[in-house]
Amino acid sequence: MRTPRCTIDSSCVIALDHLDHLSKLSFLFTRVLVPKAVREDLFKRRATKNRIRSLFDRYAFLQRCDDYEKGAVEFLLSERVREGMKDRGEVEAVVQASQLGAAVIVDDPWGRKLAKQYGLERHGTVWILQRFYELGLVSASTLRNDFAALFDRGIRLPHKAVNELLAQIGQAPL
Repeated sequence: MRTPRCTIDSSCVIALDHLDHLSKLSFLFTRVLVPKAVREDLFKRRATKNRIRSLFDRYAFLQRCDDYEKGAVEFLLSERVREGMKDRGEVEAVVQASQLGAAVIVDDPWGRKLAKQYGLERHGTVWILQRFYELGLVSASTLRNDFAALFDRGIRLPHKAVNELLAQIGQAPL
């Protein structure tokens, strides 16, 4: 059963887009909401800018989401900014999910901790790829190749969780 909707952070969009799996999110969620800060981050990258724009045009489930409590975002960001961190995309995704009763797709440990504080259902790229495998959308060998491709690209994922998942499905660890 699909979860009605989620918000998503840029690192997850980048990973899924790199693997050409972004469209498969429609098997998990009826709506994938992309916050403004996440879009701005994605549009900074020439490689993803045009592709992401075309995905918005092609897939109705992928939607821009600019409706959020800006005061809450600024408050949550104030401490992170003092620490020299720029996590606006994570904060917007969490605040929007909280307001809309949505799940949050975020890989950043701080973003996941923030989502937990809000009591939100939260997942990351590893969970998404695991669900694609469980639904038969990707094979075990494809899943292993996907993780290898993400690691080769420098996308940080929890190595231990990836290797545990690969062992569960009979694949060699990375």
